[in-house]
Amino acid sequence: MPDPNRLGYRTALHLLSRAGFGPRPGELATALSRGLERWALEQLEPGPDPELDARLSGFTTLGYSTSRVLQLYNADNRTIGVILDEMASAKVIRAVHGRNQLVENLVDFWFNHFNVFVNDGFDRYSILSYERDAIRPFVLGRFRDLLGAATKHPAMLFYLDNYLNTLPRAAGGRQVGGINENHGRELLELHTVGVDAGYSQDDVIAAARVMTGHGIDNVQTGGNYQFRAANHDTGAKQVFGLSVAAGGGADELERLLDHLAAHPATARFVCGRLAQRFVADDPPAALVERLAEVYLAHDGEIAAVLRALFGSAEFWAEAYGPGKPRTPFEYAIAALRAVGANVTATRAIRAFLTEAGQPLYACNPPTGYSNRGLDWLNPSAQLARMNFALDLCTGALAGASVNLAGLVASGGGDASSARGVVDAIDREVFGLTLNDSSRAAAAKVATTGTPGVAARVTALLLAGPEMQVR
Repeated sequence: MPDPNRLGYRTALHLLSRAGFGPRPGELATALSRGLERWALEQLEPGPDPELDARLSGFTTLGYSTSRVLQLYNADNRTIGVILDEMASAKVIRAVHGRNQLVENLVDFWFNHFNVFVNDGFDRYSILSYERDAIRPFVLGRFRDLLGAATKHPAMLFYLDNYLNTLPRAAGGRQVGGINENHGRELLELHTVGVDAGYSQDDVIAAARVMTGHGIDNVQTGGNYQFRAANHDTGAKQVFGLSVAAGGGADELERLLDHLAAHPATARFVCGRLAQRFVADDPPAALVERLAEVYLAHDGEIAAVLRALFGSAEFWAEAYGPGKPRTPFEYAIAALRAVGANVTATRAIRAFLTEAGQPLYACNPPTGYSNRGLDWLNPSAQLARMNFALDLCTGALAGASVNLAGLVASGGGDASSARGVVDAIDREVFGLTLNDSSRAAAAKVATTGTPGVAARVTALLLAGPEMQVR
C-alpha cells in the first residue's frame, strides 16, 4: 500500500513546483496542513507581500519611467548599468523570496510570450517600464488587456519596428516611409492566433496597415507611446475575418486586438502555451481544448484558465510522471528556494544563467526562450548546474547564504552522517521523492574532508535528477 505521507508530500511538491518555483524549507508541510486547494486559491488571488517589498526597498530605480531613464542616461551613460542591474536583481529576488509565486512565474512566462530584447537599442531604456507596466499588472487578468498593453508599449513598438511602420507617401519626388510587416506578422504568429491558424500573407500585410502610425514620440528623450494620424493608412482592410472600413484611425488597432483576443484560434494557442508551461512539453490535446473553452466562456480571463488547469486530471497525473525538465532559470530559483537561501546580491546567480544559456531579458528572437524543458538538456548546461549546486552549498555563490546545519536539523537529520543528511534533505527539500539510486549514491559520500558532509551531500542531491525536473 502506498505511504500516504509520501503521497501527500509528492502532490504538494508537484503543485508548488509547477505553480511556483518550488518550495522553501517547511512550505510543503505548511501547504499540506492548510490544504493544497487553499494554497492554489491564494496564488490565484495574490495579496500584499510586505517582506518582499522590504527586500526591494533599496532598489530605487524600479519605478522610473522610460523618460526618466533616458534623461539620466543622456546626462551620464553609466546610469543605465545601475538601472538594468536593479531590474535583473529584483526579478531574481522576487522569484526566490516572493510569497506570490504564481505571479512571478507568470511574469516570467508572459514576458517570454511577448518577448523583447534588452540589447536592442531603445529597448535598453524602455524594458524596465515594459515589464512593470505592460506585463506585471495583467498576468492574471484578461488576455485582451495584456495583449493591448504589450502591443502598444514603446518597447514592443521599437523591437518589432512598428515605430517605422507608416503610410508610404511621396515627398520630393521619392517615396517616404512604408509598410513594415514585422509587428503585424508577430502579432498573428506569436502573440495571438499562432502560426497554424490559417492566416495568409495578405492578413499579415493588412494587420501591419492597421498598425501604421502607432509609434514613439522620441526614442532619444521621450520614450512614450504616440499615434500619428498622418502616418496611418486609412484605406479599407480585411484581417483574418475582420473587416475594417476606410477612414479609421487609432481605433482600428483596438478593434483588431478585440477580434484577435476573442478568436477561438487565440484561445487554443494561448491555452496550449500555458499547458506547455504548467503541464507538459507536449500537453494533451483534450486538455488544451477544454482550457480554450474556459478561455472563451470567461472573456479570456487568465485566472479562470489556470483555475481549470490546476483542477484538471492531466495536471495532477504529472505528479506521478517523469517530470518536466527545468529551464536554467527555473533550476536556479528552485535550488535557492529549496535550501532556504537568503539572496542579497544576484550577479553570481545571473552569471550562471548566462553560462547555462538563458541570460535574463536577453533572448534575441521574438519567439522568446523555449518553454520545452527537453530543449534545455545538454551536457554543458548540466555541468553548469552541478557547479552552481556546489557553489551554493559551500558558500561560494556570492550574495546567497545558506544555513545547511539548520536545514538538516529541521529535517530531523544528523549533520555528521551522510545518510542522516540524505534523510533530512529528502524530507525538507524533495518531499520524500528521492529515488533509491539517488539516496544510495548520496549516502556514500565520505564524512571527512572539506567541504563538510552536509554541503557535499546536499550539492550532490541538488545536482541530481530529481532537482532537474518540476
